[in-house]
Amino acid sequence: MPRRRVIIVGGVAAGPAAAAEARRTDPEAEIILIEKGSDISYSACEMPLFIAGHIGTDERLVRFDAASFSKRFSVEVRLHSEAIRIDPASRHIDVSHQQSSGTETLWYDALVLATGVRAHVPVALQAASHHVMTLRRLEDARLLRGRIEKDPTGHVVVVGAGYVGLDGVEAFSRAGWRVTLLAPRGRVLPSGLDAGMSDYLYRWLENQGIVIRSERATGLDVSPDGRIRAVRTDVGERIGCDLVLVATGTVPNDELARRAGIACHEAGGISVSDSMQTSVPAVFACGDVVAHTELISGAMHHIPLALNAFRSGRVAGRNAARGGKGRALRMGPVVHAAAVSVGGMEVAHTGWTLEAASAAGMDAVAADVRHRSASSNAPNSLLYVRLVATRKDRRIVGGQLIGQEGAAQRINVLTALIRSGATVEDVYAMDYVYTPRLAPAHDALFVASRQLQKALDVG
Repeated sequence: MPRRRVIIVGGVAAGPAAAAEARRTDPEAEIILIEKGSDISYSACEMPLFIAGHIGTDERLVRFDAASFSKRFSVEVRLHSEAIRIDPASRHIDVSHQQSSGTETLWYDALVLATGVRAHVPVALQAASHHVMTLRRLEDARLLRGRIEKDPTGHVVVVGAGYVGLDGVEAFSRAGWRVTLLAPRGRVLPSGLDAGMSDYLYRWLENQGIVIRSERATGLDVSPDGRIRAVRTDVGERIGCDLVLVATGTVPNDELARRAGIACHEAGGISVSDSMQTSVPAVFACGDVVAHTELISGAMHHIPLALNAFRSGRVAGRNAARGGKGRALRMGPVVHAAAVSVGGMEVAHTGWTLEAASAAGMDAVAADVRHRSASSNAPNSLLYVRLVATRKDRRIVGGQLIGQEGAAQRINVLTALIRSGATVEDVYAMDYVYTPRLAPAHDALFVASRQLQKALDVG
């Protein structure tokens, strides 16, 4: 009986997870991993530390190189290879090879698409200049690190104040560069923080020496030799700089799937079932390219996060390799939980902001507190907390924490509570530890839950 062939397209996070799980599921299968770039299985989240020089070499970001991954999991890894066409009817895929400029057609029993996302660059900010960059791939991080090493006292304009923009701010400020952050409408991390919490982070970053301008980039001035001269903004300003980091969001790489007739979400991302099965037989998808079911609303959302990539990769790999035998894996709805460290501050959020919940038609209420991160008898700092709950059933649907310590780990507690359908009373009734040298008598979440109870009772 011929071996089952599983082809996986994409090699950053979800793809390798799918390949490893496929090998565990079927020790005899032929598994081929196709990657367009030169790197696989690396940590994108640690790239800001590498750019700033706090991680010595890029080798520390790579969990497996192609050779070691191939040897460990008996997977054929093909670098510099791009999947360009899928024929679902015949179960064939066309692959172009950059180094030979040739194309080959491969058959598959099961196909896994882990094609990820790419940086979205507005037309006005597209330039051939090597001083206008994005941060998505390990190769981007290498180029940015090299630029900092070449000029340790430059000035960078970061366009966009989301996750990647704040990662850029952290990397360049740590490296000693002057940083100007363009945050349209004066909002920092607008997808995760309500206005008041965003304002606090805005002021904190300004106090750390980051110049923040509530302007939108509308164009670039580039010299004939490719050097960046300035960034133009919507108020008529020209901001002179040595480098521009464009961090204006991401776009799912779902074109390959769309051309093959595979259903995709209207907002972007491949539509999948809880088994990571696409609308086409024998084709699975995972990682940042897919749209997930969001737990609170039950709607499909594009939520590109590392843990979602790993878990969905395992599910896709198992189900692609098992050939209908054995136990299928499933991936349930996800909660949008994330954290970032910038300017010596931990910023974390989970679920829905009050603004987003209200816009989606939820009747929600929020409460804010400022409290200590630890006991007054131990080293501590201020911790800002916002909790969001629905008015009718008092269910917790979101949380935001900002502080120099204690924010990121507390957000995990809130995420678990949201997953369990907890109410504000459940948060209040939790058994928080207290010990004078470590934890406060009244934890910040306990205090915030009491304030939220009062806000709900008033309504």
